[in-house]
Amino acid sequence: MNFQDTARRAVAEVPVDPIQRFAAPRFTRKENVVKRAIDSYHVSDVDNTEVIYFSRKAHSVFQSLDLPDATCDGLIYKQRLVQTKDGDCLLIARWKPDRYMRRSAPDQSQRWFIEKELFPPDMTRFFSRIEKAQQEVADQPEQAASEEAVE
Repeated sequence: MNFQDTARRAVAEVPVDPIQRFAAPRFTRKENVVKRAIDSYHVSDVDNTEVIYFSRKAHSVFQSLDLPDATCDGLIYKQRLVQTKDGDCLLIARWKPDRYMRRSAPDQSQRWFIEKELFPPDMTRFFSRIEKAQQEVADQPEQAASEEAVE
């Protein structure tokens, strides 16, 4: 059995729609679970713009924040909080297959989808709180490593 056969068998075990396997934790009191595939998501590093296309409309992104990868039902998902210029706050995600599975993974596997629509009372405070929490988590391993070096 060669390497590609192993990858195909692993992909065959994954259900056709990884969107249904993902479940994100609660971020706000009021949330709507959407689970809708995004038609396309364009990010331009040249002019620093992001646009999400779904429901036959283009939604320009005002700000976005990458969240740590989440593991759900044995699959790893990349997560991102997005605030559109329309004022919507969305949690989007995509399945991130292991490196050996990427070529043989189904087409919809690596596509972004809208997991939730969030309704925080204050959008600015919400984004800053999430960003601060991420920074604290990132700083903890650095502090532990520096304390071990001192001892």
